Amino acid sequence: MIKKNIKLVSGLVLLVILIAVGMAQGAATLKVCECRACGCQYLSIQEAIDKASPGDVVLVRSGNFHGNINVTKPISLIGERWHGGDLPLINADGNGSAITVNADKATVENIRVTNSGNDSSDAGIRVVSDNCTIRKNTASQNGGAGIILENARNCTVQDNVARGNAYGINLFNSSDNDLYQNWIYNNTVIDAFDDDFNHWDSGVKGNYYGSFNCTDENNDTICDSAYNITGAASFDRYPMVGSALSLLLR
Repeated sequence: MIKKNIKLVSGLVLLVILIAVGMAQGAATLKVCECRACGCQYLSIQEAIDKASPGDVVLVRSGNFHGNINVTKPISLIGERWHGGDLPLINADGNGSAITVNADKATVENIRVTNSGNDSSDAGIRVVSDNCTIRKNTASQNGGAGIILENARNCTVQDNVARGNAYGINLFNSSDNDLYQNWIYNNTVIDAFDDDFNHWDSGVKGNYYGSFNCTDENNDTICDSAYNITGAASFDRYPMVGSALSLLLR
């Protein structure tokens, strides 16, 4: 009886491993280019997303893309510099959000977003799902916010730039999200808003806010005082100090 149980457990473990390996091997990379001669399967970001399966990577090469992108699956939407070009740019053409993340466990990385609409729900990147990762993106010149989290939980927003928008990063009815090492500045209305409670630092380093003039007596690039986020009770315990050079490099 014991031997049978051991065999059964071993068989189940092997089955789980085989399924995991199969899923990893099954993940595909769908490439998107601006031109037909650039060697990609797709010219449209949305078409690639629609054809992708959960776990796939939609890799967008350098180029200018227009419209509103909806991430409706747990995939990774990742930009890539190609042939000396800049990261891909998605222009919302003044209407809605450039990217809306509607799927849990999705990732958006290395994308530039601009020219969103100016409604309170419009943004360069708008997240309305849980457990997402928004990393290394640049949101600029958006009529709404650079980045919005709305009804979102347990997301990570890290190392993004939100500059020159109406609002920098706004959180509405969202909690338990981690936001750190973001550069938020030159936004016309406000840099950061949060009507719930979220973590605006990693426990070691927070974000840079252009509207916050702070001191740094020990020159550790961390402000000597915390930054209170407009809205409810959230605050950044370790806001970053920004220099002219660091902003230029962003």
